[in-house]
Amino acid sequence: MKNNIDFKIILTLALFLGLIWGANRHMHNSGFPNYTSFSYENAGVSLLHDTLQHMGYPIALLYRPAQTVDINAAVFIIQPVNPRIDYEMTHDILLWVRRGGRLFYLDNRYPTAMDQILDSEYREAISSMRLYQVGMGEVITGPADIVANANLMGNYFYGEGITYILSRWNPDRIYFAEYYHGFHAASGMFRQMPLWLRLVTFQIIIGAVALMWHLGKRFGNPIPLYEEIEREENEQVLVLARLYKHAKK
Repeated sequence: MKNNIDFKIILTLALFLGLIWGANRHMHNSGFPNYTSFSYENAGVSLLHDTLQHMGYPIALLYRPAQTVDINAAVFIIQPVNPRIDYEMTHDILLWVRRGGRLFYLDNRYPTAMDQILDSEYREAISSMRLYQVGMGEVITGPADIVANANLMGNYFYGEGITYILSRWNPDRIYFAEYYHGFHAASGMFRQMPLWLRLVTFQIIIGAVALMWHLGKRFGNPIPLYEEIEREENEQVLVLARLYKHAKK
């Protein structure tokens, strides 16, 4: 019986550790698209996100279109993929900028719809980036590779250019718009979490279920109750006499 219980414990732990290993392997190898703030690969932008956060900037992730945030905020759109930003979406974003929004639009594809529309409003260059004055707001355009992890580790001056602009803007909130990488807002809070946080939550749930199953096997079974047996007078003497008689003493 004890060996059976030990085997179940070992099997449960092995299953739980296997799930954690598989989830972490998926997370580091293929779980995050390039140019997302939670990708630690060479083409991710986690270094920019984490550095700004450690410097005390009010960083947040955005799972809805850029033009839906407050005009006192700044938004990073880096190498947009899904949805691809076309002319109609560009005009919607620029309406938000004209009211006072601040936008980093970094894309390796040049010229983009944003560059073609803003070409006549170009003002100055900062660390390979182009700054445009658009109404009461500003737009920074440039290649996405300058903020990729692999590039920032060797060319820190690009990061200095970004922090210089952010300190001048002094936004109430800085958003990394993951909406344009396919991470859209959903009705449930779970779907709005970053992928790594969803995987960790899933692992915790699996571990809790396995633990409850194991404890239920030990403590969930009913314990039979025995009625108290009333002893007879001189019972011990009679039992001992029977033992002697059986032993022929």
